Amino acid sequence: MSKVNVHIQPVVINRETIQAMLGGISRTTFWRKRQKWAAAGTPFPDPAPDTNPAKGGEQYRYSDVIKFCKRQGLIDEQE
Repeated sequence: MSKVNVHIQPVVINRETIQAMLGGISRTTFWRKRQKWAAAGTPFPDPAPDTNPAKGGEQYRYSDVIKFCKRQGLIDEQE
């Protein structure tokens, strides 16, 4: 039997993972960026419903975060 790796995108990611995706920013910087985006009329996605903050902070839907980052120009559309 051979080993097969299946690559599946995560369903939810936590705040710490998002901070790492944004270049390793701090919790305070992430909070300030969320305030700035909300004031500009492009709010960051809400935390995933029915999830409790675990180690690493609030949990967000991976797909919502990626869509937001693409709209903001934080990641390339081809990725």
